[in-house]
Order: sequence, then C-alpha cells, then structure tokens
Amino acid sequence: MIDKSKPDYLLLTIVTILISLGTVMVYSASAILANDRFHSSTFFIKKQILWAGISLFLIFVLTKMDYHKYEKYTKVFLFISLILLVVVLFSPPTKGASRWIRLGPIVFQPSEFFKYALVLFMAHSLSQRKNKIKNFKYVFLPYFLVLGIASLLMIKEPHLGAVLSTSMIFLVMLFVGGTKMKHVLLISAPLAVAIFLVVFAFGYKKQRVNDYLKSVQDPLEGSYQMKQSALGLGSGGIRGAGLGEGKQKLFFLPEPHTDFIFATIGEEGGFLTCAAIMILFLILTLRGLSIANRAPDDFGFLLAFGISFCIFICALINAGVVVGLLPTTGIPMPFLSYGGSSLIFSSVGIGVLLNISRQTRFVPSPRIISKKTV
Repeated sequence: MIDKSKPDYLLLTIVTILISLGTVMVYSASAILANDRFHSSTFFIKKQILWAGISLFLIFVLTKMDYHKYEKYTKVFLFISLILLVVVLFSPPTKGASRWIRLGPIVFQPSEFFKYALVLFMAHSLSQRKNKIKNFKYVFLPYFLVLGIASLLMIKEPHLGAVLSTSMIFLVMLFVGGTKMKHVLLISAPLAVAIFLVVFAFGYKKQRVNDYLKSVQDPLEGSYQMKQSALGLGSGGIRGAGLGEGKQKLFFLPEPHTDFIFATIGEEGGFLTCAAIMILFLILTLRGLSIANRAPDDFGFLLAFGISFCIFICALINAGVVVGLLPTTGIPMPFLSYGGSSLIFSSVGIGVLLNISRQTRFVPSPRIISKKTV
C-alpha cells in the first residue's frame, strides 16, 4: 500500500517549468499564424492552456495513485493502443499522413499512447520473466512480435520517427530488463536492415533522408524547413532576439509552434535558453533514473526507467532534428511543442514516476541499474 512520503519535488518543479515555458512559447510562435488562418491570435494558445491544465491535473491525481494498480491492466492498455494504431489508418489524412484520431474537439496520436503502453507492458512482463529472459525465445515472443506489428502500422501512417523512437525504447528496456547483449544485437540487426529497406528500397521518406544528407554536405542544399530552422537558431545567437521578436514565425519556418518550437525558442531565447532547457531534461532524466534505482520492486524499477528514457530520447531526437543533426522525424519536444497527445501522455508518465518516488522512502538500499538487478 502506498506510503505517505513526499514525491520528488525537484522533478515536479522541472516539469512545471517546462510546461509553463512551452505554453508561453506556443503563444509567441503561433499568434501570427493563428490570426492568419483562424482570425484569432489566441486560437492555438487557448487549446494549449486547456491541455496544460489537464496535464497538471493528471500529474496531481496519478502522483497519489499507487502504480501497482496498473499491473493487471498492462495487456489491456497494449491491446487498446494497437487497436488505435489500426483505427488511425482509416482517419482523414492531414498533410499526407494519417497519424491523428479526431473525436469532435479531441485530437490525439495513437503512437504517443503506444509508446507508454509498451513501456508499461514491458515493465510488468520483464519483471515477471526475470528468470527466463536470457532465453531468446522469451525475448522474441511476445516482445519482438508486438514491436513488429506496431512498427508496420506506424509505417503505414506513415510515421518513421515514431518507429525509430519506439524501437530505441524497446531495445533499451530489453537490455536493462536482463536480456543478453547478443540477443539485443540479434534483434537490432534485422530492425536496422528493415528500416534501411523501407527507406531506400521502397522509397518511404527517402526524399527526406536525401535532403538531410545534402544538408550535411552543404547547409544551403538541405530541406527548406531545416534551412529556416538553422537560420532561426543562428540569428538568435547567445541571448536571443527577445520574446516575441523572432522572424521565422512570420511564415518562413513552417509550423514553428509544433515540432520546430525549439528553433523558435533558440531564435527568441538564444543558445543560453536552449542549453538551459536541455539541462532541465538531463536533470529530469537523472532524477527518473534515481527513482528507478530506489524503486521498491522490479516492476517499479523498469517502469521508472522506461518512462524516463522515453521522455529523454524524444527530447534528444527533437533537438537533434532542429539543429540539423538528424533528418526530420515528426517527434515533438516533450512538454514544449503545441499539441495535446505528447503533453498529456508525457505528463501521465511523470505522474506515475512521481508516485514511484513516493514509495522509495523505505527501501533499505538503492538498487544499481544493470542487468543483474532484475
């Protein structure tokens, strides 16, 4: 039963800062665009404030809800997430991709739900199979099968970024859960080959990858969006142009409030603000790993680790895209980008993480993050 100890207030403070900063920057980045499209400069920010409020409420509620209650529903959540990945394929496409399900005013991405459902499922299953996980057949079934089905569905959307981030989360959790390194590599090899074939043999997002390779050789030859992102970051300098003073949002950088909001932040807040944000994500991740280390059981350990890594890898990928180190992936910046799916599901993860932190007080000795722990 959950004890009455306090949650990790440093983690809560960091998340609150990120959500607050994201709300401010969404308004700064989207006001002109919203006024042009919808004749209301507050069109986007009204929704973002609503999602931010819902997210903070969910964090508050889930912090008080014992995370052990989720164990018996892990397969249910995973099944629902897979069904939603099928349903989204029949939804009307937006900009050539069917990634969002619309239910009246509610719009969400099933791929965001799947990432956290996968973490929850693997945390429970790996904690139950800790004496069998070194046997390859228990790695291949059901984990690789689940990832394969989900990846095929996400490629169909299409959403290569979600496939890559989910695969990384999947492999890291297998390794931390006690899988032999040779088995992880044995799974990684066909994954890499499959992604290569999908991109270059079948032409899936091939142009986007080619644009990225061109931008590596010559920044002026890359995709329009990446060039404008680089220009925005460069013009921001060390301290930035000032809040609201960015120029890329004047219809130069497409969708500056969503996947490329980090570029808007860099232009208006400068390198120092971008660096501070990445430091906050690093501290958030370290706090999450500390909570995992002190979790009272294997399920809590794996769940805390998976949530922390999920948020960190998404932030890292988004920042990598914005600065031109990675091709465009469609992965939003957690807590900062406009949109309800990423914000709400990331906040749900934080709420669960904070609940685990409440139950670490009476653990006699911290565990060490390694294969030998589970």
